[in-house]
Amino acid sequence: MRLNFEFPEQRVVELRELQKDIGGVDMKTVFNTALTILEWCVEETRHGNEIAAVNQDDKTYRVLITPPLQAVARKYKRMSALAGA
Repeated sequence: MRLNFEFPEQRVVELRELQKDIGGVDMKTVFNTALTILEWCVEETRHGNEIAAVNQDDKTYRVLITPPLQAVARKYKRMSALAGA
């Protein structure tokens, strides 16, 4: 199957920069990697975990919050609440 996407020019520039940052791989690899990370984030969120960037030197962390992950968290909290009722 073939999928085509249209992006604004600025987003294409950002994608090309990202492509360079990760070693000049092809766009298919960029998107497959992004999808793999998203799948992992969704799976962890389903299990009630948060996705975070950890700074071990400062002993701080920043939780990744996105509308899709928030929706997954709400859905699975509702499901677990109903299962426990």
